[in-house]
Amino acid sequence: MAEFIKISYTGSLDDGRVFDTTSEEVAKKEGIYDEKRVYGFLYMIVGEGQVIKGLDEALKDMKVGEEKTVKIPPEKAYGKRNPELIRIVPLKKFKEQKINPIPGMPIDIDGQIARVQTVAGGRVRVDFNHELAGRTLTFNAKVEVKAETEDDKVKFLLEKNFNKVEGFNSKVDGQELSVTIPEKAYKDRNLLLRKAAFSAEAFKHLNIGKITFCEVWGKPEKKK
Repeated sequence: MAEFIKISYTGSLDDGRVFDTTSEEVAKKEGIYDEKRVYGFLYMIVGEGQVIKGLDEALKDMKVGEEKTVKIPPEKAYGKRNPELIRIVPLKKFKEQKINPIPGMPIDIDGQIARVQTVAGGRVRVDFNHELAGRTLTFNAKVEVKAETEDDKVKFLLEKNFNKVEGFNSKVDGQELSVTIPEKAYKDRNLLLRKAAFSAEAFKHLNIGKITFCEVWGKPEKKK
């Protein structure tokens, strides 16, 4: 049976540089804070490939409250660097899109993300390898919470897919699940996608055969 857990973690490279963390405090301290990101526990289902393979494997046998530091080789992280993923692109292609490429810049080329390595002689060398490809990673991870009951797992999936459970109500009756979505969630343009993702995981991991979503709209009060 799948394990539903919340974890906290900090990932670093061999030189000690932190590249990712669930802690807002650590992110600010290490100079990698992203104001667009929501920091806090990571919701995941063990063994589903929602984190890199090496970390997924390390979390498999961990208990609630357990903390572990694990070194992950490239083969179980972002893979080895592939020289064939380094390509030369004419500078004019960037100029046509009014882009001024500089080394280190992430770019989208035909739907693929790459990074600019060098710019010289009217040619731009770009790298389609993941920026952490070929690197050994160290993760300090802790299992904070584990969902045990069916109701807890439903709430877990709601928070995982909708980012919050405040205002949401859910009820499991046999193999039927009903979910009431709060009005403030309607403003989310990705609401339909979130509902689809939640449903897919609920059908896969829970003993659920039918899901009913209820959306309640209240009449706006007139401004005085």
